[in-house]
Amino acid sequence: MYTLTGVSIAAGVGFAPAVSVSKPGNFNHEVNIYALDPQEEIDKFQKKSTEFANRLRQIVNPGQDRIRDLFGATAGYLTDKNNKHDIIELINQGCSAITACRSVLLGKLAKFNHSKDPELLNDNKELSSLLLEFINTLHNRDDSTVVLPNLKEKAVIVAENLSPALFLSLDIEKVQAVVLEFGRDSGHLGVVLRELGIPAIFGVQGATSIENGTKLLVDGNNGVLVIDPEENTAQAMLERQDLFNDETNDDSLINVTIAGAVGAIRQINGNSLYTTHGLGLLRSEFLFLGYDHEPTEEEMTKAFFKLFAPISKTAPITARTFDFADDKKPLFRIHLDDQGPLKGYGAEVGSRLLKKEIRALLLSSAGRNIKIIFPLITRLSEAVYLKNLAAECCQELDELKKEHGTYEIGFMSETPSSVLCAQGFSVDCSLIIIGTSSLAEYASAPRPADKAFTPALAKMIVMAAKAAHELHIPVGVAGRYAPRIELLKFFYKLGVIYYAVDGYQINRMRNAVEQLNIDSQCEPEFDINLYNEVMNIFTGKELSALINRLNMN
Repeated sequence: MYTLTGVSIAAGVGFAPAVSVSKPGNFNHEVNIYALDPQEEIDKFQKKSTEFANRLRQIVNPGQDRIRDLFGATAGYLTDKNNKHDIIELINQGCSAITACRSVLLGKLAKFNHSKDPELLNDNKELSSLLLEFINTLHNRDDSTVVLPNLKEKAVIVAENLSPALFLSLDIEKVQAVVLEFGRDSGHLGVVLRELGIPAIFGVQGATSIENGTKLLVDGNNGVLVIDPEENTAQAMLERQDLFNDETNDDSLINVTIAGAVGAIRQINGNSLYTTHGLGLLRSEFLFLGYDHEPTEEEMTKAFFKLFAPISKTAPITARTFDFADDKKPLFRIHLDDQGPLKGYGAEVGSRLLKKEIRALLLSSAGRNIKIIFPLITRLSEAVYLKNLAAECCQELDELKKEHGTYEIGFMSETPSSVLCAQGFSVDCSLIIIGTSSLAEYASAPRPADKAFTPALAKMIVMAAKAAHELHIPVGVAGRYAPRIELLKFFYKLGVIYYAVDGYQINRMRNAVEQLNIDSQCEPEFDINLYNEVMNIFTGKELSALINRLNMN
């Protein structure tokens, strides 16, 4: 038994035999330059590009913006009709699918290689890396530059480096931990691993010299890798980990709702964090992005029921209706309204599909109460229409004598207009969820969103909270700032009682809430003085001082 150390990337403990992922070779070597059978090459390209795009869109929870944006951009770039047209045209001219894809997909990105913007350069590099991995799937098996193991048992994945796409090509249900010799904490793989709750250590020198089959104990909490540990040592650490994961806290000290933000069915299966604490926010569109046809009401009902069935009847179920804006374009054609209140609706979904989805949500929640949340509201006419649409769906199901759940309506407050007009939008609704990620984007526009908590964002949050308070409507938070422990007291003093966070963050948030309640003996309650202070703050330094002062009191 001996130990190696590295940088803790994702918390938790994993124990299993080592399985190596072969070092990626040179993607740029030329094979099959010419197409012997153009149609065969076209068919291969279309099949592989669809499969690769679907995997990127579906397999990971999109709660993390960086992952969502990168994977969404890659999937969209692959399936872009102009790119597909150019690739097929080159194949018909005699190029292989590999050569055509490399020429079109990478050629268009090359113009950004000399940008002076470091963020753009990094994004371009990561996008190119994912595209190279896609191109590699076009090789015949014998020519493949990457050998991915076929996992038959639980394993600790060991590699020199690993991209998100390669990792997601594995049977991740069997992955107990990941150990890399290199890798970056800020990289997308780290975000994916934290999101999926898979322990990970990066920067472990000598990791790739470990032989396959060697038992590894990965302590992601402390950045320690134990090679060939004693069985009782490993079991003791795993038991302590299980105790932490199963910890329910003293619910008498938890005065807020903390539940999971979810975008994939696989995340809930067998995960007590979701089944016990519920769905804080279902991002419903991610269940269907890979469909090659508009999902039917029956298909949606079946998918939603699969999600809802394991969840405790006492836990919340909150579902956001379809949001196909920006990079979240499905493979099927979206029929938008060309007239009426939803013409130009920011979520880019039409009444017909939305109505089917609402009916499916009601049918799949029979015997329960479900909160249906509408995103990207910008006009009062939209809010009124959507509330009436839900009532119409409920009435239709009643007339058909179909059993369905009871429902409440809520709105995402994630646009400046929804903040400024919140009192008009939110009449008769049961919950306002402040979408901190989208608000951060709008608060920084036209510049890229600040990673820091900015005065502009803080002002919009307190304005939305004040409107909810005045209407006596519960207020929640979701997105990148919801699980920020240093902002917990800030949210408390705005009356926030609902937090939608990624599953791996639930226990951490519950522990923080419990500790805050013990230390401060405070309840979530809107503080007009805090509102006034924030509205008179204009610099990041002033805002940081305010947050620090709140946390010290």
